[in-house]
Amino acid sequence: MAPRTRTPSKDVLRRWKDAGYTQEQMVDLTRREFGEDVTRSAIAAAMVRYGLADTGVRYDREIPWRVNPIHATAYPIRMLRLLGRSRHGGSLNKKELDMLEAWLDRLDEMNLIVAYDYHDNRGFYYINDRHIDHSLDIPIRRQQLDMRGKRRRVSTSKKRRKRYTIS
Repeated sequence: MAPRTRTPSKDVLRRWKDAGYTQEQMVDLTRREFGEDVTRSAIAAAMVRYGLADTGVRYDREIPWRVNPIHATAYPIRMLRLLGRSRHGGSLNKKELDMLEAWLDRLDEMNLIVAYDYHDNRGFYYINDRHIDHSLDIPIRRQQLDMRGKRRRVSTSKKRRKRYTIS
């Protein structure tokens, strides 16, 4: 049987979570600060045990893709999460609201939407909004891109332009 490893205390995990660290980053921090080799699942289990796990709120309309963990903190997905939170009754502080409004205005002015490729190192791309593939008021392309060589065929028909809003 493998020796038991120790996960960080509840206070340490809470501090790291509040600082915005991912579970993978917490694994690295545990190794660096405490000399303990833990797995991401051990961190996740400790978070659940201590009542620190996220509520599991998903914004499937705003983020329809399965997101690679290496892309989980990218700016476009952070903004899409804020959009989802605001549209589902969650609260945003002034800084978050200002960031989201500026981002949506920039997308609108430049006629851009967000596209995603799970397998690409970059993950998120801003593409022309003529490639939108849904009728929702969300600045995304629902179908994933495939940037590993050839791209999936994208419709070039121009759809009626909508102004993206928070509510």
